[in-house]
Amino acid sequence: MTTTSRVSRRGGAMGLALALAFAGMSAAPVAPAFSAERSGAAPATVRYCHGYGCSLRSLVRFSASDMQTLKRILASGAKSAAAERAAISRADQWFERIAGAQTGTSADGAKDVYQLFTPPSEIDCVDEAENATTLLKLAASRGWLRYHTVGRIERRGFLVDGRYPHHTATIRDTATGEVWVVDSWVRANAQPPDIKPLSVWKEEGGLSG
Repeated sequence: MTTTSRVSRRGGAMGLALALAFAGMSAAPVAPAFSAERSGAAPATVRYCHGYGCSLRSLVRFSASDMQTLKRILASGAKSAAAERAAISRADQWFERIAGAQTGTSADGAKDVYQLFTPPSEIDCVDEAENATTLLKLAASRGWLRYHTVGRIERRGFLVDGRYPHHTATIRDTATGEVWVVDSWVRANAQPPDIKPLSVWKEEGGLSG
């Protein structure tokens, strides 16, 4: 069972979401949040965004066993930065499976965008970027990232440039300084996210995302 809170929006969530979509901007994202002991594989609770623009934030709980699983997934990338990025992909898929079961978002499709009546089961790119960043910060707080630090959420597209506004989580390679995106919006729930250089991602996109 999850605990969900609605984010109040000036003028109403629907009106603001429409304004944001046409302006190509999002409201200030809700800061990724989790509560956990910062050692070992102690249980953790995170806030998981859904419903478009992080308008819903449900608590998702990970047991000690879950956290041991996450630790093992990330440890499988210990050989190199490239291996760690592949492990982050697997961790994100695992994270979405667990969270989907607890929040009713398991059937979330690829490239969900705002609808007049957006179901709470849908996750847009703002939600996805916040959720992936939450996962990455949780992993970093446990010391489970060896080759990357957690980056800021990046954006592209402004409609007038022929591209739908889009957000993504990022990581930075500690050896090279290169920034990579972790973009889980492009595929359905628990499918592999796009992990590619930010410089490449910035040049992509279209009116369908």
